[in-house]
Amino acid sequence: MSLVLTGTPSLGKLLQILEQEDQTEWRELKSQLIARTSNVTVVGSLATAGSISFVTSKSPSPIASWDYPFPYICLLGGGLCSAMSVVSGLGLAMFLNAMQPQAVREIHQSTFKLTIVTMLLGMPFFWLFTGILLPVLGMIGAVWLGNNTFAKASGLLGVIVFFATLLVVFASLY
Repeated sequence: MSLVLTGTPSLGKLLQILEQEDQTEWRELKSQLIARTSNVTVVGSLATAGSISFVTSKSPSPIASWDYPFPYICLLGGGLCSAMSVVSGLGLAMFLNAMQPQAVREIHQSTFKLTIVTMLLGMPFFWLFTGILLPVLGMIGAVWLGNNTFAKASGLLGVIVFFATLLVVFASLY
């Protein structure tokens, strides 16, 4: 996923970039990866702060039932996932700053190292996605536990639009 988001369609293409004599494309790809990882880290930090302030504040609306623990557990989980996005994003940024073309070739030769690096590349995006999904689930749960039929219908419509949007985004990547 991270390779697709940086404009490199596959690991094979990445290796072709590394085998070129001119390392300009490698340096551009590396700086692009670092910049995008930094952006994910910033978004994760903002999501963490938002989750914390929401969980510690008074119930925002009478439309949803905030008396149940489920919405708060989801919001807390979303904040923790966003924090994990920040931590893994910082780790990825440190890894990418130290990465040299020879090290990538060595990683490609070891299945264990390749698996670990692939997981590291995907972690910031995975944790951020989960950190967004959990609070949405918590808010929909709070509305569903409430006693407002229009809010429930709106929430259901919102979930359908959310998953349709995800389907379009992932379908366009592949």
